[in-house]
Amino acid sequence: MTQKLQRACLMASALALAVLSAAPAAQNTEQKQEQPRFRGGANLVRVDAYVSRDGQPIADLTADDFEVLEDGAPQRIESFQVIRARGPVPQAARVEPNTVAEARAMAADADARLFVLFLDVWHVHVEGSFRAQNPIINLLDRAVGQDDLIGVMTPEMSARNLTLARRTTTIEGILRDNWYWGQRQRLNTADPREQELQMCYPDSSSETAGIAQELIDRRRERKTLDAIEDLIIHLEGIREERKFVILLSEGWRLPRRDDRLARKLAGFGIPGTDPIGVGPTGKLTSRPAQGAAGTDSCERERQRLAAEDLELDFRTLLQRANRANVTFYTVDPRGLVVFDEDLSTRRATDVIGDRERLSARQDSLRDLAANTDGVAILNTNNIEAPLQRILADTSSYYLLGYYSTNTKLDGKFRKLTVRVKKPGFDVRARPGYLAPTEAELAVARVDRLMNGAAPGHSDIPPELRRALDKLAPSRASVPMRVQVGSGGGRIWLTTELDATVVKSPEWQKGGMAHIVVEHERGAAAPIQRDVTLESGQRMFKVMDIGPGSLPPGRYVIRLSLAPTGGSLPLQTTVDVTVPDAAALIGTNGLTLRRGPATGLAYVATADARFQRTERIRFEVPRLSSDGTVSARLINRSGQQLPLEVALGERDDDELHLHVIVADLTLAALGQGEYILEIAVEKEGKTERASYPFRLVP
Repeated sequence: MTQKLQRACLMASALALAVLSAAPAAQNTEQKQEQPRFRGGANLVRVDAYVSRDGQPIADLTADDFEVLEDGAPQRIESFQVIRARGPVPQAARVEPNTVAEARAMAADADARLFVLFLDVWHVHVEGSFRAQNPIINLLDRAVGQDDLIGVMTPEMSARNLTLARRTTTIEGILRDNWYWGQRQRLNTADPREQELQMCYPDSSSETAGIAQELIDRRRERKTLDAIEDLIIHLEGIREERKFVILLSEGWRLPRRDDRLARKLAGFGIPGTDPIGVGPTGKLTSRPAQGAAGTDSCERERQRLAAEDLELDFRTLLQRANRANVTFYTVDPRGLVVFDEDLSTRRATDVIGDRERLSARQDSLRDLAANTDGVAILNTNNIEAPLQRILADTSSYYLLGYYSTNTKLDGKFRKLTVRVKKPGFDVRARPGYLAPTEAELAVARVDRLMNGAAPGHSDIPPELRRALDKLAPSRASVPMRVQVGSGGGRIWLTTELDATVVKSPEWQKGGMAHIVVEHERGAAAPIQRDVTLESGQRMFKVMDIGPGSLPPGRYVIRLSLAPTGGSLPLQTTVDVTVPDAAALIGTNGLTLRRGPATGLAYVATADARFQRTERIRFEVPRLSSDGTVSARLINRSGQQLPLEVALGERDDDELHLHVIVADLTLAALGQGEYILEIAVEKEGKTERASYPFRLVP
């Protein structure tokens, strides 16, 4: 069913282009107000502001009514435009793009709004997909105007295959002809991988009962979140102005790491080894009997899925959506819900557990909407009425343009604040933007010349994107940076103060750091450590937190650093996962730098900013005595660079562990962001540790 719906979406997109390319382009007779001519510089910033009062949109303000701040500094508004969405017109009168370049140009037009309908096929019951068709079709008829563009996407699609069009008839046909697209809790699955998991872990066995369903649930949530993240990145590259995603979903549980799910199962060997048995000829063999399903791939999948932390990835996704200026309107098409699971399923008999799962699913939809300035439509049998909020939210907005007073091409995040000088108004605007670098500007110029991919588009895998997201503190001046690692039942951290903090008067006498480490599920008693900083000391390490070997799992570390001078303390919270005994490599590691300021010595650091005159050393515990070790350098686009990474191994006296050492000279690199990755492969299993860093002038 999902493949059929995916084909329908792709064919609809192609048909929207092919059919309408033969039709004559309608002439737009409405004269648009002439706008000020922009000077086209790197410091040009555009901000879309949605203003309301008592829930009603306001469209009669002037440029003098607004105030724009960038990192707290007032900016002069040089361009001002009121965008009023033009209402729908007959489908035949809508002008469609004839090429991909035309579609991108239409999407970049400030007069056009951009909508995407995301059908979360794995997390919607068939009853919900049936109930949603008429309200969504009515919304499209009323919301999508003659200048707007809309596309439809499912988790099985790549965002690169998303085609934006102005006609909605094809999408309406998809919703009506494929109203049974909801796949949640279908008795049969057409996914070969899910079928394999059901064969490996049958419910008929008490040892494996429930495992297959839990793995399938985690796998589906992972693929859905990855698809949403892919969509966010794609939309970010299309335009700066706000993008709207209407998400039809019943929500996600967002499970954390589950060591019980990864437990050793009776009758299952270590992945990569075949069991000894008797073959059809009566001879001993290491291959399973003909017709028997091998469990190696299932076990690898089980260990991988059990170790994932979807809640943490979801929080990162919220940050990316905010940065990309994407608003989500989440719709649970079930209506008023009492139970999360059908009464026919085994898990539904656990009333308390069912209620917890329902709350988790609804909370995920609320969080996605609330954190992206959207609306969550839940627990109502009349979803059409609250859908009208989308019409009100998007009916009009203001487009403000200014030339930033900060002309540095440093790639740092800059916070935006938009206010209305008159009281009583609510203003919603993008929270900020990333300033471009010189390299990014060059890429953007090439993209425009070639009419190719949107600037910033990347095929980088989600796990590498998440690694790059950790570089956010290195794009701005922060008072304190922390790097934390784990392995072999140990946790260590490196903390580094900014030079300006150490030189301030209150830090002249040093300070005191207080560290609290807690296991998220209480598997270990809370640990507290205090560290004294001497006058002028910027960096300190704590190489062995806690007595003995710590239980595996996720730990939350709270760090408070107060100066002896008595001002307010610096505080931060980080997390780290202690791997289990079967892991091949540690989680993160220890980073050191060597350069003109350090002489011949390598000095530990928590600052991910490096210069070309330095060397970087990344050390990660090797937890398996054998296996193949490799290392590589990856750029921001996910491409492996042909730069040799020196590899070595040694026993570390501070960590009391055997570590893998990756050493890299940075002289050959240009300014930008990179990932240094160490991998260990053993018997078909590969584990990686990544360190993202930023090369600065």
